[in-house]
Amino acid sequence: MTDMHLRYAEEVAVLGGIKSPSLRRVLAVVRREDFLPPGPWIIESLEGHYYPSDDDQVSQILHGVGVAIDPSRMLNNANPVRVFTQWQAVDIQPRETIFHVGAGLGYYSALLAELVGPSGRVIAAEIDDRLRARAAINLTPWPQVELISDALVIDLPKLDVIYASAGFAAIPRKWVDALRPGGRMILPMTGPLDHGIIVILRKITSEGPLAAAALSFTRHFPCRGARQAGNMEALANALRRPLTDLASLRLDPHEPDADCWLHHEDWCLSCIKPL
Repeated sequence: MTDMHLRYAEEVAVLGGIKSPSLRRVLAVVRREDFLPPGPWIIESLEGHYYPSDDDQVSQILHGVGVAIDPSRMLNNANPVRVFTQWQAVDIQPRETIFHVGAGLGYYSALLAELVGPSGRVIAAEIDDRLRARAAINLTPWPQVELISDALVIDLPKLDVIYASAGFAAIPRKWVDALRPGGRMILPMTGPLDHGIIVILRKITSEGPLAAAALSFTRHFPCRGARQAGNMEALANALRRPLTDLASLRLDPHEPDADCWLHHEDWCLSCIKPL
């Protein structure tokens, strides 16, 4: 841990309103530069535009900015301010089991591994073969991380937290079923042009609806295999309604009605508050 990394953690905390000591600690401990190609880098501004770093000094990327992994695809090592704002909302604890979808080069999987500690577990999914191969090397110091390829076909254990780094047009029902009571899911739901919202789901009991809320608007790199045109169109239509109406995720079969914010055959984001 260096003074430079401590300043990085402090900046992200101030910009994101991060109060959690554990979140601030892991930012200072895990070296972001070890998970990126050598500089100079292509940096993502807050407005989403790219610009080149001034040089290859590590200080250029220890800020609240995204860093491009593949700018031709708009694939980034995400802005840590945005990520940590989401993580603070679900209060990740030691010894928990986390499913991380969209591991990229492994930086945020390593941070999650630090948060859950050696007695916890992180299942990190990355569908891109080249990224996954590099992530496997980068994540060697964290044996509690298991790296897999396809997040949509794996048989999951019981999970405490699901964190997706890629955009979905629908909610994978098998992920919801894998959550323990008290489990939380952070899911970017994005439609055309990869824009949408961050949805936070909380499983209250083993049966019954989950609590749901929209955390913020977002643009996310799309998840391969989870972007069917019909689902994207339905989400785009739902986004015309107030986000504050969103209150729960219903899993019981029912016909669409006025309380359905986004209705799907396997689930329904609803305006009805869970009991």
